[in-house]
Amino acid sequence: MTWIVDDLESLVKFLRGKGTVYAPVDSGGTYFGELAREQEPELDGLSDVSARHLFQPMTHYYLKFEDRPDATAGFRDYDTAPRVVLGMRPCDVKGLEVHDRVFAESESYRKLRNATAIVGYLCPARDPTCFCDSVGGAPLSREGMDVSFYRTDDGKFVVTAETDRGRTLMQDAPFASAAQVPAPTFVEADHPKLETLGLAEFLNGTEGSDVWKDIGFACVNCRVCTYVCPTCHCFTVTDEVFATEGGRATVWDSCQARSFTKEASGHNPRAGKPERVRQRILHKFNYYPKVHGALMCSGCGRCIKGCPTGRNIVEELTLLRGGARS
Repeated sequence: MTWIVDDLESLVKFLRGKGTVYAPVDSGGTYFGELAREQEPELDGLSDVSARHLFQPMTHYYLKFEDRPDATAGFRDYDTAPRVVLGMRPCDVKGLEVHDRVFAESESYRKLRNATAIVGYLCPARDPTCFCDSVGGAPLSREGMDVSFYRTDDGKFVVTAETDRGRTLMQDAPFASAAQVPAPTFVEADHPKLETLGLAEFLNGTEGSDVWKDIGFACVNCRVCTYVCPTCHCFTVTDEVFATEGGRATVWDSCQARSFTKEASGHNPRAGKPERVRQRILHKFNYYPKVHGALMCSGCGRCIKGCPTGRNIVEELTLLRGGARS
């Protein structure tokens, strides 16, 4: 079913009655946060950070204990109260496919996922670093969205329930239903293009390539590329003590960190930057596809936009294939 909504405020107000609403918000940069009262989502352009932390919290203390003789560690699961994530772009929703596969056996993840309704926003214009169509996505794709919406030329919004969860979410919506609506408009722009045919097989033979040294030279190991990414999911487990209490937590980690593969003996099989950047690229375009039959990249381009030294994963893959920088 499809509705015409006059303004975004009306849609947000309705969705608040269904659960906590998260959306892109402006805080010096755009990220997905809980939408405060009287606050509107920031839908102009792709958010600087993906919505990953809403499905895999950056830090989650799943065990807590106090420093006393009779203390026992208590398990703390995710907060699975009903919630709505508004404004995820098609590339962000596609990124969730990776998390759904990787964490398929986690009951905690499944509960969190099932408590979440995705209200996705179709892209009105191409981001200059976006290459989603090179990796199987599309700016106007509704795949994976429970509800989709887009802005019309007259400033209204077309809202469509795409799944049973979406239809339940939009039940009793106080908006005018519509049998015919204007098609979403999309403004194309120049953007990176990646040839992925046979890429996984080609990368098998690149381990000794000197190109990795060239790629690694520009990297400063800031790890931004992995932290803004909607498909990265690596984490570590840490025990911490604060005065009279402590806990065990899962914490985001990054294959670009020097300590990521450091062994207890002190040996580090990826001590250099070329080895670490190779791991990131091969994980996304070789190792993961071999196991799951799909690329571990949604083409959002955040890693390109956020890199302080101008690294570009599309150019890097093109160089590995013997091509020239665009």
